[in-house]
Amino acid sequence: MSRAYQFSSLLIIALTILWFAYEMMLRHSVQWHFLAAGGINFLTAIIINRQFTDKKYNYLGIIHVVFMVLLFGYGYFFI
Repeated sequence: MSRAYQFSSLLIIALTILWFAYEMMLRHSVQWHFLAAGGINFLTAIIINRQFTDKKYNYLGIIHVVFMVLLFGYGYFFI
């Protein structure tokens, strides 16, 4: 995986964490915010998993998939 993909993956993870902290400060949660964030992590997981070639475990892909499932699930079932 090239450095550009690693950097963009880490940037999206950091932005997702910052966005989630901001979202938890709001008085009312909006469902489409969580669904959109889950969708972004879904697309990033696909891109990162396609670039995976040289390590034993694809930690960035696993993190994106976990974020995707948690954000989609929370947005769809709990809001």
